[in-house]
Amino acid sequence: MTQPASNRDTVTVNKPLADNEPFTPWYREPWAWYIVGILMVTFAWGSFQLYTAFTHQDSVVIDDYYKNGKAINQDMTRIKNAHMLNVEGVLTIDELIGEVRVKMQGNPENWPQQLKLSFLSPVFKDKDKAVTLTRSFGITPDVASGVKKPEQSPIYVGQLEALVSGRYYLQLETLDELIPEVGYESGWKITLEAKVSPGAPITLKNPEA
Repeated sequence: MTQPASNRDTVTVNKPLADNEPFTPWYREPWAWYIVGILMVTFAWGSFQLYTAFTHQDSVVIDDYYKNGKAINQDMTRIKNAHMLNVEGVLTIDELIGEVRVKMQGNPENWPQQLKLSFLSPVFKDKDKAVTLTRSFGITPDVASGVKKPEQSPIYVGQLEALVSGRYYLQLETLDELIPEVGYESGWKITLEAKVSPGAPITLKNPEA
């Protein structure tokens, strides 16, 4: 008489799956490197933007600030003086040698011996430039009296080390001392934004308040 096989006598054989394939590491998968590439490019671009933000901070017009107690106040005295004295000028830059000439007009009691002209880039601070302008004393005849006298529209001359072109904030100002907790007691300043192109004249005048 045949006895049924017990569980101990039963042998289970695992059959291999028909679709069983060898394991492929992730780094051998094209899609994995595609994702890694995107992440690396994103990280590199972000790092570049951060570096640019810290090393090339936006340059703005340099205003006059002074301390008054615990407050920081902006001194508009010189800009107001320029308005009251009707001070303005015409700037030209020689496109060959970089000579800067500013012909002034207005009603100051005395024109200073020197002025400071600043070119401030709205994008890159390392492109900022400044030049000291010295008054050129021209002599013109007075038709009525026949006596020569200093011209009423003085010309200031300076020299740029390198030509300037493009969009800039321009500042033309007298060389006055900023007194702490007081501000400026005299002088004037013109500030404006303009496109600078050597050989093309630029009118230097404060915008209307």
